[in-house]
Order: sequence, then structure tokens, then C-alpha cells
Amino acid sequence: MGLIWWILPALAGVVGLMLTFAGLGRLFKLRVITGGLRFLFGVGFLGAAGIGTFFGLNLQTYERLTYERPVARVNFDAVDGEADAYRVRVVLAGGGDVTCFVPGEEGEPCVLRGDEFAMGARVITFEPMANMLGYDSVYRLEYMEGRMNQRYNTENVSEATSNGLALSENPGLDVFALAREQGDRVGVKGSQFGSAVYMPMEDGLAYDVMMTQQGLSLDPANAAAKQRLRGRS
Repeated sequence: MGLIWWILPALAGVVGLMLTFAGLGRLFKLRVITGGLRFLFGVGFLGAAGIGTFFGLNLQTYERLTYERPVARVNFDAVDGEADAYRVRVVLAGGGDVTCFVPGEEGEPCVLRGDEFAMGARVITFEPMANMLGYDSVYRLEYMEGRMNQRYNTENVSEATSNGLALSENPGLDVFALAREQGDRVGVKGSQFGSAVYMPMEDGLAYDVMMTQQGLSLDPANAAAKQRLRGRS
């Protein structure tokens, strides 16, 4: 649909140029009425093409700057007989599961413990103009962890533990560090930072982790999660 906002102004521009030059040609031949009319219609089509182009650019700005795409769906199931222990399944948007969370051949699944989970990633973003030209933010998932929500106090520095695992390994070339140190020299302007989302863990909850042009975000993926978040707000 967005392509129409570029095709129509382009066609209007072509028609406008043809009519404008045709009108000028007739004016030079002293055919004032027909030449003037064609020239005016040509200018009108060129004006419409310009307005359509700016309108399309405006629409693309909204679409590109607010663009988001799925990263993963996270599902929780309580472990029978254990408090604050949840079997987790992570289905990646690119296909496949995070296999460390799937029950192994021996039948004992890995679990996260706590009442809250967090997922973090390294993110490379681009400037808004680059987003409009089609450069979307990129990410690499780093970790997923379980933890207790009330793990600190306001009186002093307190200790807390979490449990989780890494979701990726560095393949050798650290693109994140390269973009941070050399990005301006090769045109990769933007920001490089860590981004994380966190929400409650409960039996039956499911979340969709999304990637926006600014970082990770999270949406409830089923009715239980929506109800839980309404009760939390």
C-alpha cells in the first residue's frame, strides 16, 4: 500500500512535465490559448506530484519510525510441587526454540526460578533518516533470567541472586564494539546499547518480545497475560 504513495506522484510528475513542455512549445509558436492551458495543467500536475511526494514521505516517516518486528514468544508453565519455579519455552521469531529450555531426553526440564523474568539484548540503532531509508535497528539476544521482584531494599545496598542463561555466543567479530568505535567512519550512525524487558512469571502467561527502532518492547500474548498486566497497573 505504501508503494502507491510513490507511484501516483511519479505518474503525476511525468504527465505534468509532458504537459508543461507541450504548453511551452505551443506558446513559442504563439498558440497562446492551447499552449497556456497545457502549461497551466502541467504546472498543476507537477504541484500535485510535489504534494503527493511530501505526503508519501510523511506517511513513510510514521511507518518507518514506528516499525516493530517480533523477536520471540515466551511461555510459562508452573513446575508442580515447587514454588516460584516455571518451565519456560522461548519460540524465536526467526524459527526454532531456545533448546536449553526444552525438556531433555532424561525428562528433567530446565526452569527459571523467581516471580519475574527478564530478557536482554545488545542493540544497534540508526538515526531516523536512515530508518526512513530502510535501515532497521538490529539486535542480538544476550540472556534470559529469573529473579525475585522484591530483591532489594531502600535502606542500604543489598545482595540478590538471579538464575538464567546466555542466549547467544560471540562468533568472533564483535560487531557491537565495532559499530560503537568505528560506526561514524563507515556511516553507521546511531546508538549502541543494552536493552531489556521484564515482566511477572506465572503459570500460563505468555508474552511477545518485540524489537522497535529504539529497543526491545514487550506485549501480552494471551488473555492470562493481559489480565495479569491490567491487575498490575
